[in-house]
Amino acid sequence: MRRPVIGLLCGVMLLGMLACGAYALSGGDSLISLSYLTGTFVPKAVSTGNEAAEKALQGTYEESKKGLDNLHQGYLAQLAGEESGAYSATLQARDWSDGDEMTLTTGAGVMLMNGAASVSHDGAFIDVTDGIELASGARLTSGHRYLVGENTVASVTVLSGAAQLGLQGVYALEDGREDPTPFYDVCQTDWYYAPVDYVYRNTLFSGMDEHHFGPSSAMNRAMLMTVLYQMAGAPKEELERASVTFADVPESAWYAPYVKWGAEQGITAGTGADTFSPEQQVTRQQVAALLYSFTTSYLGLEAAEGADLSGYQDLGQASDWAHNALSWAVAEGIISSSSADSLTLSPQKSANRAEVATMLRAFAEKII
Repeated sequence: MRRPVIGLLCGVMLLGMLACGAYALSGGDSLISLSYLTGTFVPKAVSTGNEAAEKALQGTYEESKKGLDNLHQGYLAQLAGEESGAYSATLQARDWSDGDEMTLTTGAGVMLMNGAASVSHDGAFIDVTDGIELASGARLTSGHRYLVGENTVASVTVLSGAAQLGLQGVYALEDGREDPTPFYDVCQTDWYYAPVDYVYRNTLFSGMDEHHFGPSSAMNRAMLMTVLYQMAGAPKEELERASVTFADVPESAWYAPYVKWGAEQGITAGTGADTFSPEQQVTRQQVAALLYSFTTSYLGLEAAEGADLSGYQDLGQASDWAHNALSWAVAEGIISSSSADSLTLSPQKSANRAEVATMLRAFAEKII
């Protein structure tokens, strides 16, 4: 459209100049020659005309684009109930938090890098990477690029404590939680979401690194003793007075003070005459036993009457020393069946970080 208009303008200008030149020649003006007109004057005039036309059209284009952008932004903001929207030029990763909701319209792009997020929409939301449409309510796949389809409004919601996600285009933001966890690997749909939130917020657990809790990672006995110390309120004087030692707990080990404290307070007697087994993965029956000892020996509370475990199919797998603790833990709701289909304790099964977080939350809410 722009080039025909430019050509027309230049043609009009050229005709005008040729007419002027012809008039000048007819008047006998010896200073103006036909070769000058065709070789110098006309080309320069055409160039000047082109530049002027380009500048005028560019200004019109920019004004029109600005107007359309403002209309688009205002429309999107109206949908989101905000006074103004935001704009992102590229899909560069940005940090988002649990519950953040971004509303986008036709042509906007999305890419999830870390964490978890879902989308709801009223039309078409395209997974460009796989070449398919994503159903409303579905989860986004990390590393895939998505595009909001024609006549569609889409809302992307962050499900994990933290996420890295890129947006391209105009969007409206509704902020989520004020105090989210920083974890990419724990999201709202996980059964351990609330327990992890509890242990993190109460400084009982930290993450495996800044953005990963490691819910499926193993927890060893040294880690659990450290958590119990934090649950006790981190009594520094008790920690400094502790002097019990184990042959397999080096003085230089980061966990040595906490293991000494636990033994001094009668919470643990170790795994042998002179061993604690700090690197051993903690089992479900060991968690029950340590929480039982923490309740009776450290808190000085009387343990409630235990539950009847005779209905549990794998009770025979439990160690004799763990029976009372398991019975108490089941009665208090600290430990539940490890199977949805039958009553099982899985006493010898290693307890991962998510499971221990769940037991500790139940213990804190019902005992402390």
